[in-house]
Amino acid sequence: MKQLSLVALGVGIAIGLAGCGQAEQTASIPAAEPIEGAYSDELRELLADSQVFTVAYAWDGVSASYIENAAIVVREGRVMSMFSTDAQSLPEDGVDITDLGQRYVLPGLINAHGHVGMADGLQTGEAVYSQQLVRDQLATYAHYGITSVVSLGDEPEQAFQVRDEMNPRAPGMSRLWVAGDVLDPSSPEDAVSAVAGAAATNPDWVKIRVDSQLGRQTAMSEPVYSQVIESSHEHDLPLASHMVTLEHAKGLMRANTDLLAHSVRDAEVDDELIDLMLQAQVCMTPTLTREVSTFVYAQEPDFFADPFFRQTVDDDMIAQLLEPEMQQNYQGQDAQYYEQALPLAMQNMVRMHEAGVGIAMGTDSGPPARFQGYFEHMEMEMMEDAGMSALDVLLSATSVAAQCMGLGDELGRLASGYWADFVVFEQDPMQGMQHLRSIEQVYIAGERFESPFGDYTR
Repeated sequence: MKQLSLVALGVGIAIGLAGCGQAEQTASIPAAEPIEGAYSDELRELLADSQVFTVAYAWDGVSASYIENAAIVVREGRVMSMFSTDAQSLPEDGVDITDLGQRYVLPGLINAHGHVGMADGLQTGEAVYSQQLVRDQLATYAHYGITSVVSLGDEPEQAFQVRDEMNPRAPGMSRLWVAGDVLDPSSPEDAVSAVAGAAATNPDWVKIRVDSQLGRQTAMSEPVYSQVIESSHEHDLPLASHMVTLEHAKGLMRANTDLLAHSVRDAEVDDELIDLMLQAQVCMTPTLTREVSTFVYAQEPDFFADPFFRQTVDDDMIAQLLEPEMQQNYQGQDAQYYEQALPLAMQNMVRMHEAGVGIAMGTDSGPPARFQGYFEHMEMEMMEDAGMSALDVLLSATSVAAQCMGLGDELGRLASGYWADFVVFEQDPMQGMQHLRSIEQVYIAGERFESPFGDYTR
């Protein structure tokens, strides 16, 4: 099962191209057309029983620039239309208008690779599992403007329950997709039964790990992972593959995986891998902050003093990570390997992006000390630092992520029929990822998200 076919979906964006060609690539996706005629019957019908948000600048998630003096028309949680009031003014009365002022509105950000409900602070295991933990973590994501999360593995059953009980028209927290247990069968025969068991739990994705753990174990073999992928597709389930090496990335692509869940970290990517991904239209989530988390706590990281970070993290958590015994856990073989591999992972991400491979913003946040919400902002800043333009990073976190994860019909854009998930910023994110920190409001299905963490501080 392939999640991404831009040509078949009629979406004219080249999801991995560099920013210098982005306007040309997005030109075939027009913004919503303004409605002609002063207060026509068509306009009044559109506005009836709708809420209208007006704002100085609104981005539709695909174009190279903002719609200025925009009106976003929302009904029953979905966008009905978005147009410039310079082309079509609004009636002075009889319309429910929320004026967002001289601000910037972007589609809600999407984390294409997170984890929800598996850890509470530094603790993991059944003792911490609860629906409330899942809801709290989805609220944390939403606080940071991450309005949708694809949780790729090891979620407890409580995460499935929260997903199933969520009202898409009024989530009150970030939207959630889940994968369940990461599968680790030992033979092709075991793979068939493992996938069948996973499918019975109704996941949105299946996840496997093909990784030798730096030589400490034998990685899943090609016959086994090929069977897992084949069986997943027989159940109409997409499969995400954890991998480290170029060799495994190629093998997984030849076996028809639907997502590479990390950047390649052992060698420079080559034309063979890029061609395989382009032909299959398979994306990659870079998860650069996953590498950071393996070594950064060997000493006190600078971001511990960042007010944007401290909004959602308590002092006890920080104190635990500053204990000398804890810091030693981030000084071993894994820490050294992944710290040295991080520049290569960034380089490989940029090369794949420039070649046209879809890069879906994803962080692997959620396990202990991989801070949900904050790490997504760190990830996007690192993507920009690596060489992606601000526009391309924003695309990666909105419409590209949605398309890569099979959500492109409802999320990632501000356009007719899409969920009205959007974030209001004081500063212009197209001028740099640091401006994504200027969040003022978050809306999910057209309803303002009330953050449990109070007002934003930066």
